[in-house]
Amino acid sequence: MAESRQSGHRNNRNRNSGSNPRKNRRYIKQKVPRRPKKKSLIQRLLNLIGLGEKKPTNNKKQRPQNRNNSKKRVTTSEKQPRKSLPPEKIPVTSERLYVGNISYQTSDENLIELFEKFGDVRSAEIVRHSRNARSKGYAFVEMNNIDAAIKAAKDLHDHEYMGRKIIVNGAKSRGRTED
Repeated sequence: MAESRQSGHRNNRNRNSGSNPRKNRRYIKQKVPRRPKKKSLIQRLLNLIGLGEKKPTNNKKQRPQNRNNSKKRVTTSEKQPRKSLPPEKIPVTSERLYVGNISYQTSDENLIELFEKFGDVRSAEIVRHSRNARSKGYAFVEMNNIDAAIKAAKDLHDHEYMGRKIIVNGAKSRGRTED
């Protein structure tokens, strides 16, 4: 009777201790490094001279260890916001001005209106994305003379316009020479 009770029962085994270890989810096969075969006296002498079998190089790149043990890797929750650098101040050397940090709703007409206080405006062009024609947030304004451009850059730099502090500097050259 004791035998019949055990045969119908699970024999005190849990579900995962089956005969097939591959089906068992908890079964983890660990790879144990094998010892290399002992070298003969001749092989050891050849290795000593430098004519023997060379050790295989491991081509796998290992992840570099943290050289400074005192520094821990910073997680995203611990990151501090980057300190923004002030924009590069470019002196006004021509009638062309760079206007940065403008509102995305600013139009060419708005810029002409703003810069007309300092002299005649030859052109005002907001730089836009080629695909959807949305403003990139900066523009180029060309004044009629350099004195008006210098005065506009001096007065409008860090001026609040449409809710943003705009940056007005001299424009860098377009990369081509004007003759």
